[in-house]
Amino acid sequence: MFSVLAVGYLFLGGAGAGAIAVASILDLAWVKAPFGAASRISIGEATPLERVAAFGMLVGFAALALGVLCLLLDLGRIDRVVALLLRPSPTFLTVGTYALAALAACAAFLAAVRFAYLPDVPRGAVRAVEAIAAVVGVVVMLYTGLLLQSMGAVALWASPLVPVLFALSSLSCGIAVLLIAAFFVPADAAVMRLVRALARVDAAVIVLEAAAAALLVAVALGGDHPAAAASAERLASGDLAPWWWAGFALCGLVVPLVAEVACAARRGFGHALHAALAVAAVLVLVGGFSMRTALADAGAHRDLALEAPLSGPMSQMGTVPVWDIPNDSGATARQAD
Repeated sequence: MFSVLAVGYLFLGGAGAGAIAVASILDLAWVKAPFGAASRISIGEATPLERVAAFGMLVGFAALALGVLCLLLDLGRIDRVVALLLRPSPTFLTVGTYALAALAACAAFLAAVRFAYLPDVPRGAVRAVEAIAAVVGVVVMLYTGLLLQSMGAVALWASPLVPVLFALSSLSCGIAVLLIAAFFVPADAAVMRLVRALARVDAAVIVLEAAAAALLVAVALGGDHPAAAASAERLASGDLAPWWWAGFALCGLVVPLVAEVACAARRGFGHALHAALAVAAVLVLVGGFSMRTALADAGAHRDLALEAPLSGPMSQMGTVPVWDIPNDSGATARQAD
């Protein structure tokens, strides 16, 4: 149902929004980098902690911009986006489009004040934009899942667990971007404290993400909707099982969780553990892409075939799988999948 470009947008948009939101919250609550008259002349003069937030913001903006490009290429016509902006309607797609535009503008500004010397931009203005970016980032993280949930034609996506899963995955991917950025700066005491804190938060997010994913599949398999059950079976034991179990569950959940729990349990924090966390963060991104690929493919409509051979031209179409649905009178109707 979704092209590779669309899945790429779902991943890059979510991961970029997560990184921007996490970097904004991090600077507001922890780093508090100087701006205005106290601005750093170059990023090389910034402290390692400030550089983690700066590179996290830059990577988040780059991922978001690339995701938007994937979306535009998938649409094929820029006039559709322009029409959506000029003639908005109260839909998830409209809200998401405006949220993407607002977040991209905020992230471009926040990256510019970190990598260019702009002493005329006061700290108060940066804080205000960071607060807006954090809120809009959460909207972007949620909206793709809400958009899928609103597509009534795909039973698996109709669950409220879909937007929850997308938001948690985007948050975990955003934290992963910051953990990777922390690996490439000098590991002073402040950076190590930040890495430990991010690892603890991500461990909690991963546990919630695993619970949401397991519940989504379990409810679909145990429900009374055959199309949702068939989609869930593809994830659990069908053709999409490698994406779901190896790509998402193992790479995106189990391995990162083990590394982050080990980080929280140990008092010392050496280079080997720091490197292990960076590798685990890369695997979180692999898991985020695998989850979106699997869910998008699991929601694809199956090919139709007729139930029994018929005479005439229709006889060439094979069979259509059907299931019994009670109608209003209590009788049973036959419904094609």
